[in-house]
Amino acid sequence: MTITKSLSTCLLATTTLAAGATAAVAAMEESGVFTPVTLRDRPLAEYQGVAGAVDTRDKSDYEDNYADDIGDGVFFAPGVTVNGLDIQEPRLAIRGFAVGNSAQRSNVLVLRDGAPLTDVHGTTNTTEIDLLSTRQIDIVRGVGNLRQAGGNLGGVVSLLSRTGRDAPAGLSARLDGGATIDGKPGGQTHVSFAGASSNLDYYAGVTGVYETGWRDNNRRSSQQFHGNLGFQLNSDLNTRFFVDVVNSKTELAGGLTLAELEADAQRPTPPITLGPLFPGGPIINLVDGARADDFARDIREGRIANETTFGLLWHDFTVGGHYTRREIESPQIDFIGFIDREGSEWGARLEAERSLRIFGGDALYRFGGAWTDGSQTSDVFQNMNGDPGPIISQTDQKSKLINAFVEGVYKPLQRLAVDIGAKFIKVDRQLTNFADDNIDTESFTGVAARGGARFDISDKLQVYASASRAYEPPSMEELTAGDPTDLSGLDEQDSFTLEAGLRGTVGDWVGFNIAYYDTDVENEIISLAEPSSFISGSVYGNADKTTHKGIEAGIDVHLFPDAMANRGAALTLRNVYNYASHRFVDAGGIGNIDGNRIAGLPVHHYRGELRYDVEDSWFFAANVQLSGGAYFADHENTVSVSTDPVVGFSAGYRLNDRMEVFASGENLFDSGYIAGISPVLSINLDEDRIFTPGARASVYGGLKYRF
Repeated sequence: MTITKSLSTCLLATTTLAAGATAAVAAMEESGVFTPVTLRDRPLAEYQGVAGAVDTRDKSDYEDNYADDIGDGVFFAPGVTVNGLDIQEPRLAIRGFAVGNSAQRSNVLVLRDGAPLTDVHGTTNTTEIDLLSTRQIDIVRGVGNLRQAGGNLGGVVSLLSRTGRDAPAGLSARLDGGATIDGKPGGQTHVSFAGASSNLDYYAGVTGVYETGWRDNNRRSSQQFHGNLGFQLNSDLNTRFFVDVVNSKTELAGGLTLAELEADAQRPTPPITLGPLFPGGPIINLVDGARADDFARDIREGRIANETTFGLLWHDFTVGGHYTRREIESPQIDFIGFIDREGSEWGARLEAERSLRIFGGDALYRFGGAWTDGSQTSDVFQNMNGDPGPIISQTDQKSKLINAFVEGVYKPLQRLAVDIGAKFIKVDRQLTNFADDNIDTESFTGVAARGGARFDISDKLQVYASASRAYEPPSMEELTAGDPTDLSGLDEQDSFTLEAGLRGTVGDWVGFNIAYYDTDVENEIISLAEPSSFISGSVYGNADKTTHKGIEAGIDVHLFPDAMANRGAALTLRNVYNYASHRFVDAGGIGNIDGNRIAGLPVHHYRGELRYDVEDSWFFAANVQLSGGAYFADHENTVSVSTDPVVGFSAGYRLNDRMEVFASGENLFDSGYIAGISPVLSINLDEDRIFTPGARASVYGGLKYRF
């Protein structure tokens, strides 16, 4: 099985050139790369003027580090957590939604340049994200706007690619490399070429990654290409074409029990045995384990997209479209089988907006919609030590998404703005079982809505409040989790959120963005058990009523700004704090857990960094992650997860106008922390392999060069 041979050939050839170029040198960015873009630097206009929790992360957050997955890109994003379930397998969660699922859930929608990376079936493969070709990450928490959000309980993560307008002109290259404390090496190379003229710009970047992983059976090799070409045809007409190609091969170590983790955290999921059932009886080998089963996930993806903006009939229009082809081969633990998927999807979107004056006040309205249609074959074979064996099931999965929105903003006063809007969402799922040609279908139709107000207390201080409703159907992976040949009948999820926030700056030394949210959820899809628990039926269920309450805070403090400015330096303390009180109100039929905390997330979580910059010369930064409060592995709240501080650093030095060296370290004190959990309803400490240990201490160095 091959994906578009021409794309694969092009990718491999380009990767070979990249490796050759970066063997000698690697990439340099524009002047001022050492100084991060902090909250103090962000004017209120950058928050898109919305009465909701939105955030923008600049490339300066991660480009000076060994950044090899999306988790590095959202380190300073309030409200966002990362459940690291394996090497290059982070699960993004916003406000606790999606934190607890081993499936790639769609509670968080991921976009790239306006087109979805989350497929129409509801799956997000974060392996396909290349941070080194990304200039900015926009995050919408909850229903911060209706153009993108509303169909996902958590919100939206939107990646914006580098272009010839913002990337350094010409050829640039970058080489990263390092190892863990026990000598497990890893590294990546990146080569880019960019340029611009008055009406044309272009960007092309290739990233190659090779990591051995600190655990056994945890090797990763990937090659990614991203290119875009922009045309400014006139002052009112712009178009840009995007191309992405991914070839990723990842060995997965899998989860461990607490006892296995404490005995040897480096081991992959071991064999699972049964017995002896009586003294002296035989021991039955049920599962061979991650190594013997060659537990892995290989992804080949190709995507083309376009976004065009133009003015017509007093409106500003945006038209977009995408086509994606994706193949996935994944040998699972052997009783699950060898999963082989191949499919494609088409999508298009249209948005329009107009500004005008009404009754003496400024007004703006937007409307638009999107359509995506996709299908994939999903075959499951017996896993014969990493190779497909006899067929278990053959199915065809089809999904269709249609949405349409309208929203408006009105400013009756110069400092006051009121917004309101609604979004119609329709999702169809269809599953065909080739064994008996049985066709099972599910259709979901709902409405998302929001209303809010924001008030500019001053030019540097803004307060807002909003009420919103989100609507999200179950993904195809959730519907087929218990039986790949039948849709399970999970219900759609609804949420209602009250939210309030304060953001702005104080003088030239503090920038902050603080939000409080209170979300009531009906039919939240909850992970009940992991596959190796041998339960019958679905591993997911709907909880009748849950609540997610919390505080999200980002606070950047420039210490001693005057004294540091006199030295040509800056000392910055960056802080992200999340408080999460997420509970079951009425669990319904899934268990007697009313009032319990939803597992998988600590009550308190802090990420911080103290950074010293000498402009255009060098920098050093130390960072830490801390967790506290109740933190459970199971929804019955019987097993607590240990929390240990994780400390790292980053540093860089500019050698000249073209060359820069940098270094970063992770988990410097070699803390035995838990990086990811797949929560269960009721935990069996002897069998449930739901814990993923964090990587050991490691140090990486890099070199950037601009030709």
